[in-house]
Amino acid sequence: MDANVVLSALIGGKASKVFAGAKGVEFITTANVVAEILEYVPVLARKKGLNREVMEAAFNLLGLEAVQEEIYSQQIPAALGLIGKRDPDDVELVALALALGCPVWSNDNDLVELKEIEVYPNLPSPMPGTHKRGVALPLPLA
Repeated sequence: MDANVVLSALIGGKASKVFAGAKGVEFITTANVVAEILEYVPVLARKKGLNREVMEAAFNLLGLEAVQEEIYSQQIPAALGLIGKRDPDDVELVALALALGCPVWSNDNDLVELKEIEVYPNLPSPMPGTHKRGVALPLPLA
């Protein structure tokens, strides 16, 4: 899961409905994405006139799991080849998707344009009842 989706949810965007309707779904990402989210929470709070502490509490309630780097570290070289020049900040997220064979939920055009992983810019709300552990989208892959 990319940071932009979580930040959208925290300010009440459409992503918040997906999180609210996702029963029994495990949302995962990297520690760097979590750090990016926490870095931007105060910025968004000021910009949108929201309470930072409430946004941080809402983030904690999302139950987003930061996967340990050793789970995806072997895929970092492949991810560097795919996205490293275009968006080095997304290398670990792409490596995670490659390692787990799971799609990514993101609105980032650099990710959406990749052919090697599935990227979903939008998710249905409520989410379908079939669940699979995924980077963001717990739907079975074809």
